[in-house]
Amino acid sequence: MKACVYRAPGAPLEIAEVPDPVPGRGELVIRVKACGICGSDLHAAGRNFRMPAGTILGHEFAGVVEKLGDGVEGFGRGDPVVVMSYLGCGECEACRTGEAQRCREVKLVGFGEVAGGYAELMKTRPASVFKMPPGMSFREAATVEPLVVGLHGLHRAGFKAGESCVVMGAGPIGIVTMLWARFAGARAIVVSELTEHRRRLAREMGADAAVDPRMRNPAGMIEQLTGAGPQVIFECIGAPGAMAEAIAYAQRASRVVVIGVCTEDDGFAPITAMSKELDMRFSLGMERAEIEMAIAMLAAGRVATTVVTRGPRRAGRQDHPHDAQGAVRARAPDLGEAGRQRAVHDAQARRRNRPEHADLR
Repeated sequence: MKACVYRAPGAPLEIAEVPDPVPGRGELVIRVKACGICGSDLHAAGRNFRMPAGTILGHEFAGVVEKLGDGVEGFGRGDPVVVMSYLGCGECEACRTGEAQRCREVKLVGFGEVAGGYAELMKTRPASVFKMPPGMSFREAATVEPLVVGLHGLHRAGFKAGESCVVMGAGPIGIVTMLWARFAGARAIVVSELTEHRRRLAREMGADAAVDPRMRNPAGMIEQLTGAGPQVIFECIGAPGAMAEAIAYAQRASRVVVIGVCTEDDGFAPITAMSKELDMRFSLGMERAEIEMAIAMLAAGRVATTVVTRGPRRAGRQDHPHDAQGAVRARAPDLGEAGRQRAVHDAQARRRNRPEHADLR
């Protein structure tokens, strides 16, 4: 089969012929139909991450069941499926009950230990595979994994209706985190983002405001909108310095949830977080119920995603993930007429309570 193979840090990925995967007992082989390009893939293929040569990246994908090993039940050849970004041992209690993400020997797909979706075929186990509902496209299904990452981050935050939050970063993960926060009943959401087109997208998708942090303090904007600071800061950037920035935005006794994946050392002064008595939480992964919820919401049209790919292939050059940028465009969940009326009421209340002037520097 053909696969897009990592050879060395910072080097272009190589399209190469590699052996077809063969399913053992309790394993499935999936024919990949659509695979997203995650920001983590770009970091991993760069110079600050070390993977073994020959790694096949890709962990946001969907396809059809191609082959089944002995003992696999509940799936048939040709079934359209979403494949998750983890692989359990297949033998422990967690794996036997379908909760492979809790396996003590769980491995990440697409980062060296398990070949990922940048290939025609990949091998996995049933606990990491979810059937696609009728009518869902493979491109939509490939966005389930990032949808779930945002949802899990919201659950890690213990986010409550009526709370306000700052979302740092308006990439795919930041956007879906913002959408789930809106769905959960956020009072106000301010997105912090450097690029104008992403700020515009965040506003279109339902953010109360989207600011350039070089010009305006997003926590100050929350205070301008609500009269109080944010209860939660979602760090969805994953770059050195982002954690310290999140701590700086946080008000006393609030929560900072780190969703962005930073592969470099990112030191910060603990005394700043300690003096505010912050609750620092890190989010990596997902629960089976969250995956099922994201699939159901996507199938029902209550969250809609469209994959946008930019960057034409260059003549005479092999494919490389930096030649394309993957993004998730999403529609805010439809809460019905009552929800829309509540949103209008909340917006009017925010305008009534908005201070005439605020120091946003």
